[in-house]
Amino acid sequence: MSTSLVKTISQRDSSPRTISMSNQMSTYGTPSCPALEVFRRLLNCPFCVADSYTYPNVIKACGALGREFHGRMIHSVVVKSGHVCDVVVASSLVGMYAKFNLLGDSVQVFDEMPERDVACWNAVISCFYQSGEAEKALELFNRMERSGFKPNSYVSSALVDMYGECGCLEMARDVFERMPRKSLVAWNSTIRGLVGRGDIKVAETIFAKTQKDVVESWNVMISGYVSVGNWFKAIEVYDQMVSVGVKPDVVTFTSVLSACSQLAVLEKGRWIHLSIIENRLETDELLMGALLDMYSKCGDVKEASRIFKSMPEKDAVSWTVMISAYGSHGQPREALHHFDEMQKLGVKPDSVTFLALLSACGHAGFIDEVIKFFNEMRSKYGIKPSVEHYSCLVDILGRAGRLLEAYDILQQKSERRDDAELLRTLFSACCLHRDNSLGYKIARLLLERYPDDASTYTVLFNLYAYGELWDAAREVKLKMKEVGLNKTPGCSWIEINEQVCHFFAEDRSHPQADNVYDCLALLSGHIEASQ
Repeated sequence: MSTSLVKTISQRDSSPRTISMSNQMSTYGTPSCPALEVFRRLLNCPFCVADSYTYPNVIKACGALGREFHGRMIHSVVVKSGHVCDVVVASSLVGMYAKFNLLGDSVQVFDEMPERDVACWNAVISCFYQSGEAEKALELFNRMERSGFKPNSYVSSALVDMYGECGCLEMARDVFERMPRKSLVAWNSTIRGLVGRGDIKVAETIFAKTQKDVVESWNVMISGYVSVGNWFKAIEVYDQMVSVGVKPDVVTFTSVLSACSQLAVLEKGRWIHLSIIENRLETDELLMGALLDMYSKCGDVKEASRIFKSMPEKDAVSWTVMISAYGSHGQPREALHHFDEMQKLGVKPDSVTFLALLSACGHAGFIDEVIKFFNEMRSKYGIKPSVEHYSCLVDILGRAGRLLEAYDILQQKSERRDDAELLRTLFSACCLHRDNSLGYKIARLLLERYPDDASTYTVLFNLYAYGELWDAAREVKLKMKEVGLNKTPGCSWIEINEQVCHFFAEDRSHPQADNVYDCLALLSGHIEASQ
């Protein structure tokens, strides 16, 4: 075929003159014989000459097709022909080696270039960005600026995104501040990195300067708040977004539904579900999963079941959500039924499934089933119980009053017997059942190993108080003050007219706090009068 192609060209061009290989490639290139193959055949034609237009196209084709061998062969041809000094050709080689993840070859070609343009700098920086070489990319970025070139918005945005992802916020902000025109990607990458590191105030300041008419900017803040557990703020920002007329997308709804799930604010979740239907996104599989999770955690098991049944495909996650929903809301038999059904359909349960199953059995008081499933995790399903599984088991046995059995289970595993979370769980159960003997034993262990934990002192105080050992209880309080420990206050919230209001004990930060306390005093008076 190679000979016939050369003959065809020779017959059409019988006079001894050179022919542009680029023209012949565009003429003879077909789907069955692509440009790269035509180039290979034309190398045997004495009349065809490759030029600075030919090589970049062929080199890019090698990179796109993953043809490293052919790419190196063409590189050698480029060197012999002298085209390696051409900026466009050399930039193509840099990009090709980057595609093969051969950073050393990319840099070598780059360093050997007699002169460089913006495209070449951008290519080599992108090469390191795509390979996750953050420090080298920034070093080249600085060299580029010292050489008098300005990176394009793609490279700058990519660097900001890369540094944000790997937690190098100082580097990200350094590149971001030097951008003459900051792209939307750069703004959002900077905000995402700041939120991920916990610099919420700085992220909010930058967010205030971004475009407010694009959903992507809002999504970064909403998902950011969700990722750091600030669910109240996530819902608040969602409400702001809707109020200014920005249309939510799948990412928006998924994030805000997650916040609703964590706060168990059912009415808000229902309004968001209505918005999803209005936007014709109710069949999106990601959103169906988010809605299933929201309704199950908010206690609307009936709606959760309806969504579950309408899902075209049910994976282990969706089955687990339903098992958890039934178990948490007084339907343990349904939870066990769903566990059996998922196995019949060939869906393999995972560690989270067993956590939901243990919890469901525990809520119903099926203690023997709890122990059975806990043992079967490893023996039948090959799943090693995690600290969460042990915590669930200890909590269930503890609430059932089987304290010594729970203690013995912990003692059987060396990696679990001194675990702070497990000991605290058992300690709380000792307090519940007034088992002072085991309670004091565990308290001593906790205070020896974790002297700075306020929760241990709090439970120990309660244990002494229940036993009317007031002198010992006072000593615990004094010890807490001595070491400067304070119990983290619990937070509660209430949903009124789609608004979620949160508060602490004796909290007066709400704008209507005086009215709230007046109403509380009135209600307390009525309660006392009725007794």
